[in-house]
Amino acid sequence: MKIVVIGGTGLIGSQLVSLLQKDGQDVIAASPNT
Repeated sequence: MKIVVIGGTGLIGSQLVSLLQKDGQDVIAASPNT
């Protein structure tokens, strides 16, 4: 499944991205600077 995490480079978002990737998900980390 493809998942976009808004704020994926922040403190909580980066942890969420890491957990989702370990679970085998296709993750895109979006931030205001992207």
